[in-house]
Amino acid sequence: MIVDSTSRWRSLFAASMLATASTVAVAQPGALDAFNVDLAKSSVSGISSGGYMANQFHVAYSSIVVGAGILAAGPFYCAKGNVATALTDCTTPSVANPPDVGYSVRVTQDYASRAEIDATTHLNDSKVWLFSGSLDMTVYPIVVDRLHDYYRHFVKPENIVYNKSLAAAHSMVTENYGHPCAYQGDGNRPEDIFINDCDYDAAGKLLAHILGPLKAPAAKLSGSIVAFDQAEFIADPVGRSMNPAGYAYVPADCDDGAACRVHVAFHGCRQQLARIGDRFYVNAGYNRWADTNRIIVLYPQTINSDLPPVYNPRGCWDWWGYDDPDYAKQSGRQMRTVRLMLDRLASGYSGAMPRPASNLIVEATSDRTAALRWTMSHGPRLAGYNVYYSTEAEGPFARAGTTTDTGATVAGLASGTTYYFAVRAVGRRNVESGDSNTASVTTPGLPPVLGVLTPVVALLP
Repeated sequence: MIVDSTSRWRSLFAASMLATASTVAVAQPGALDAFNVDLAKSSVSGISSGGYMANQFHVAYSSIVVGAGILAAGPFYCAKGNVATALTDCTTPSVANPPDVGYSVRVTQDYASRAEIDATTHLNDSKVWLFSGSLDMTVYPIVVDRLHDYYRHFVKPENIVYNKSLAAAHSMVTENYGHPCAYQGDGNRPEDIFINDCDYDAAGKLLAHILGPLKAPAAKLSGSIVAFDQAEFIADPVGRSMNPAGYAYVPADCDDGAACRVHVAFHGCRQQLARIGDRFYVNAGYNRWADTNRIIVLYPQTINSDLPPVYNPRGCWDWWGYDDPDYAKQSGRQMRTVRLMLDRLASGYSGAMPRPASNLIVEATSDRTAALRWTMSHGPRLAGYNVYYSTEAEGPFARAGTTTDTGATVAGLASGTTYYFAVRAVGRRNVESGDSNTASVTTPGLPPVLGVLTPVVALLP
């Protein structure tokens, strides 16, 4: 068993490693965790194509989705399975040809009558929050007007909030992050992220309307952003225009087993990970509210696809049928995928520690460095790995550092010396697993002269 050294410099080094670790560090994608979640209290929101996805997910799964927050999107099945309609009537229509609300209502009722979506009676008590920026030139305000008209067919009017008074361009509107509020991104510039600082907290407003009253948002996050493998929920995710990894923000209370709710936040077109990195799931405004209100925020991810049969060059969600003609039904591939993610999150909390890492191997890469590799751990709330070393097979072992990868380079070793290494998986609440196998290596060269100081052993950044 590994025993930490009690020497002062090793303790200080370990403390410094913890002090510099980010509270939102993201481990390598693994299995999505399960929590103490009430599935019937789920909610959704989204911007642009994510708004369309939020609407169709809300309508299709209204028995478990208590409300939706939608920015810059139109009514259910607006595109009618046709990309040309999606890019005209459902985004930038003429005054004479806005989205056909009557058609959307009839399709909704038809799908429900055939049990292809949940009964529309579940929508009656839903909470709906809608937003359209008055300067939006990508999805005209008249489109969101029609979404408002659509919801009024199924939802109590007093349960609907619609804000269209803010001079905002097409964007996820935030209180203090992103481009200026009136900035009209067109996606041709790498810096365009379609998140605008409007001194208006859209994420907080919609969460409060759907789930409120809420506690004040966190000034500093206590939880973690976790990456998970989306291939668990959909075969060949890239072939279906979904990213291999999805993300979630998990408050510390939820990690500790408290009863929590899930909110699904769908990004928009051109906000996929490959294009804007972590900016949406870190900065869209949800996490600080989630942190203090026991809300897990699920951020499923698309990927752009430039080749048939799935042509989706802007990384949009499927709201016109680019991947599946049944895209708006419960059986739609992306729809079913997100539902399976929710089912996993709600499948029951386990407080078990992560499983140990395995298959640790080590090789000397110089007289002062060694490279380690191991097989990824599995289990609940995996956050990363602590790497330990000793010059004695039985220890004591000291920690060289922490990594979220399944490999590390250790520096500061002495030449001509045998080292023993082991790895422990560590949970997001700093719970360590048992030990991996121990692996040893002897660095080349002559051993150091007795009494000569050697560098501090540490992981290379």
